[in-house]
Amino acid sequence: MSTSHPEIPQSAYDEGLFIQPIAPIGGSLVGSFFVGVIPLIVVLIMLGAFRLPAHASSLTGLIVSIFIAIFGWDMPAQQAFQSIGNGIVFANWPIMWIVVRRLFVYNMAVRSGVFDIFRRWIVTNTPPDMRVLLLVIGYAFGALLEGVAGFGTPGAICSALMVSLGFDKVKALTYTLIFDTTPVAFGALGIPVITLANLTGLPVMSLSAMMGRQLPFVSVFLPIYALTFFAGFRAGFIECWPPALVAGVSFALIQAIFANWVGPELPDLIAGLASLLSLIVFLRYWKPPYREEFACVYAPTKQHNDEESAGAVAPTDDNLNNGKHQVASAGSTQDHSNEKVEIAKPTLYESILAWSPWVCIVVVVIIWSFVHVPSYGAIKVEWPQLHERVWLTLYGRKYAAIWNFEPLATGTAILISNIPFTCLVLYNGSSPKIIPRALRDTFLQLWIPILTVSFIMALAYLFNFSGIAYTIGMTLSSVGNAFPFLSAWLGWVACFLSGSDTSANSLFGNLQVVAAQQIGLSAVLMASTNSSGAVTAKMISPQTLSTGVSTIGMQGREGYVFRRTVLHSIFMCSIMGMIACIQQFATPGIIPAGDEVLATGGA
Repeated sequence: MSTSHPEIPQSAYDEGLFIQPIAPIGGSLVGSFFVGVIPLIVVLIMLGAFRLPAHASSLTGLIVSIFIAIFGWDMPAQQAFQSIGNGIVFANWPIMWIVVRRLFVYNMAVRSGVFDIFRRWIVTNTPPDMRVLLLVIGYAFGALLEGVAGFGTPGAICSALMVSLGFDKVKALTYTLIFDTTPVAFGALGIPVITLANLTGLPVMSLSAMMGRQLPFVSVFLPIYALTFFAGFRAGFIECWPPALVAGVSFALIQAIFANWVGPELPDLIAGLASLLSLIVFLRYWKPPYREEFACVYAPTKQHNDEESAGAVAPTDDNLNNGKHQVASAGSTQDHSNEKVEIAKPTLYESILAWSPWVCIVVVVIIWSFVHVPSYGAIKVEWPQLHERVWLTLYGRKYAAIWNFEPLATGTAILISNIPFTCLVLYNGSSPKIIPRALRDTFLQLWIPILTVSFIMALAYLFNFSGIAYTIGMTLSSVGNAFPFLSAWLGWVACFLSGSDTSANSLFGNLQVVAAQQIGLSAVLMASTNSSGAVTAKMISPQTLSTGVSTIGMQGREGYVFRRTVLHSIFMCSIMGMIACIQQFATPGIIPAGDEVLATGGA
C-alpha cells in the first residue's frame, strides 16, 4: 500500500516540530493501523461486552491511547498531555455548555409543572398509543430539537418525555438515538456542513446539496424501520405504516428541498417542524388499531420539595407503576387498575405555556445564529506547546491548535432563551426556589456525562495530534474504488470518537478530499459521505450515551443501550456506504458541481 504524502521540509526538523508518522509500527501501514485502532476496540469492548459505564470505558481507552501515542507514534509526552488538555477544554466549552443549558431548561420545565402540561398536550392531541408517540416525540420533535441545538439534544429530552408516558427506559433512549441520525448532519443550524466547507475549501452549497441527495433516502424509511423493531412486523409495520410514511416523507421532502436550494442552516429545523405538524394533522383523522400492550401510560407528576431527591426529575419505573393511568382519549375516562382518570385537554393558555420553552429556544437560537452573535467577543487561544508545533504529515502543513472561546456561543443563546420562559413560569405562580433546585438537578444529572465527554474528547484530540487518526484514515483510503463505501466508515469512526458530526468533519474532511483526488473520485461526494456516515455513529458514541441516560435514571448503564444500538449503527453506516458507491459509479450525474474549485487552488 502506498504511504505517499507531501514531502517534509527541512524547516520542520530545524524548528523541532513533532512530525506525525504515517506508518510508525515497523514501517507497515497495515500494522500501524491495527495498533492504532486498539483504543477504539478497547472502548467498544468495555461498553458492549463488559457493560462498563461510558466514563470508565472512555478513560480506559484514553489511557491506552496515551501509551500508544507516546511509545508507538513517538509523540513527546508534553505535547500528548497538552492535546489531552485541549480536548478537555473543548469538551466543556462549547459542547457541555450547550448540554448544561438545555438540560437546565428541561429541569425548569419539570420543576414548574410545565413539562407535565406538555405531556398532557401530547397525549390529548394524538392517539394515546406508544407506536404513534414514538414517531411524534422520538422522530419529529427530536429532529426539531436537533436542528436547533445539536449535540444530541433529543437523547436527553425526548427519551425522558417518552419514559414519563410509559415507555421502557432502554427502549425510549434506544429509539430516540436511532431517530437522531439523519437530522444530525444539518443539526445546530447547519454547523457541521459549514465547518466541512471551511476546512475543505469546497462550496458549502455543493456539500449541502450532496447531503440532501443522500440523507433523505434514509429519512424516508427510518420511521417504519424503527417501528418494525419496536412493535414487531404486524403491530409496527402492517398496522402503523401510514403515519410512518407521513412522518418520513414529509421530513425527507423538506430536508431535500432546503438542502438543495436554500442552504445547510434550516433543512432539519424546518423538516422536523413539517414532520411534526403533518403527523399531528394526520393523526386527527387516523388512529392505529387498539393494542393494550401499546396503550400510553400517563401519571401526573407532583412538584418536588426540598426533601425530595433532586436527581429524580423524570418519572421512574417504580412511580410509573404506582398509581399509573391508561389514557383512552382527550376528556375520556377508562378503568385501569380499579381506578378512573380523566385527562383534561390543556387550555389555550396552558398550551402556550407548555410549548414556551421549546419555542423560546428555537426563536432565540435562530436569531442568534443568523446575526452571528457568537462572533462578538470571541477569543482565539493558541494552545501552548501545541499550536503549530506539530507537522501534519498527510497534508504537508503545521497543525493549528486553536481553542475558539466564544462567550456568546449557542449555550449562551439557550441561557438567554430561558429568561422569558422563567419569567412566564414565575408569573404563572411558580416559586423562585425552582431556579436553584433546577440547577442542582442539572448538576446531579450531568457531572458524570461531563467526565465522559471530557475523556472521549481528550482521546479524540490525542488521536488527531499524535497522527493515529491519520494513519487509520490513510489505511482506509488506500483501497482504490472501494473507498466510497469505506468513506462512510471514516466518518463513523470519527463521530464515535467525538460524538459530534462537526468534529468528525474536522477530523477526516480533508482526508476524504485528498483520497478522492488521488483515486479519481468526487471530492464533494466523499466529503459529504464523511458527514452522512458520521451521523450513524451518533447513537453509539459514549458522549451521546452518557448525556442520554442522564435524565432517565440510568447513569452507569450506557453499555446496555450501546448493545441495543450498535447493530443498527453498523447497518445504517453500511447503507450510507452503498449509497455513496451507487452515486459515484452508477449515477454520477447526481453529484453537484464543486470539485473544480479545488483545481483552481480553493483547497
